[in-house]
Amino acid sequence: STMSQIGYMFLALGVQAWDAAIFHLMTHAFFKALLFLSSGSVILACHHEQNIFKMGGLRKSIPLVYTCFLVGGAALAALPLITAGFYSKDEILFGALANGHINLMVAGLVGAFLTSIYTFRMIFIVFHGEEKIHAHAGKGITHHLPLIVLLLLSTFIGALITPPLAGVLPANEFGEAGKVGLEITSGVVAIVGILIAAALWLGKRELVTRIANSAPGRFFGTWWFAAWGFDWLYDKVFVKPYLGIAWLLKRDPLNGLMNLPALLSRIANKGLVVSENGYLRWYVASMSVGAVLVLTLLLVI
Repeated sequence: STMSQIGYMFLALGVQAWDAAIFHLMTHAFFKALLFLSSGSVILACHHEQNIFKMGGLRKSIPLVYTCFLVGGAALAALPLITAGFYSKDEILFGALANGHINLMVAGLVGAFLTSIYTFRMIFIVFHGEEKIHAHAGKGITHHLPLIVLLLLSTFIGALITPPLAGVLPANEFGEAGKVGLEITSGVVAIVGILIAAALWLGKRELVTRIANSAPGRFFGTWWFAAWGFDWLYDKVFVKPYLGIAWLLKRDPLNGLMNLPALLSRIANKGLVVSENGYLRWYVASMSVGAVLVLTLLLVI
């Protein structure tokens, strides 16, 4: 989810909605910090268990953390009007619409739809259903206060704060045409995603089991567990070439080239040592041959 929200920020930069990018950076800091701290509280409450499928029904034992997850998840899903994430994400989508990038706006809406599904899937699995693990709630002001502060900032209250650099970056000149319709659309998308998550993961989840066990479900499950083939692609395009280059450079051919003059000097030195044999006739013959070569070179030139 962090990568998807960073994607929204860069989408805003791409459509020149500079202030919207900074605005979403700020609101994202609020609700993502809330979700991170809440996740840590769940892990500690469940004796350091991190497998969400071994949890369930935790809303009764840790109600404050459950509330924080609801608010943080709603802000991440951009639930309309009541969350800070709705206002910042809507500014980004409207920036794409106002600049004529309809495809980017649609991509942003699709991302919001998927975000609402997987976020509330996690919430429903962890906090609803049968209780599978005994959890103990955190106590004390040091545990409660940070969560409560971030909870409030993740609501519409956080959207009232002036983003940093608000007066430094160029102001957008977007009109208001189509903004209300986009707000309604994005709100409906978020709500529909939450309802789909509730239909699939609240209750006995029989529909999810049937879908997962069907032929298309197994196919897409395998495909998604393989990260849509991106792991294979990155391995072939980046990892294997890098390892090949590392193998070639493990003896550093550049160092070998730099050491070549020293190697040639040692070879020449060995040749001179062989010629130093103490025989006078060898020295006279060598000088004669050298003199002939020098005279020949002078005559040729």
